[in-house]
Amino acid sequence: MPATEPIRIGKDTKEELKRLKIHPRETYDDVIKRLIEEYKRGRHAKD
Repeated sequence: MPATEPIRIGKDTKEELKRLKIHPRETYDDVIKRLIEEYKRGRHAKD
């Protein structure tokens, strides 16, 4: 596993990330990476 870094997020942001999990064991790192990939795909579709 790659090294990790702590980040500060608001409680409301954490709750949103929790709701976006595909399954309960999905990590917040995985959720964020998935959101980044979805964002990138959406940006390329607009270009």
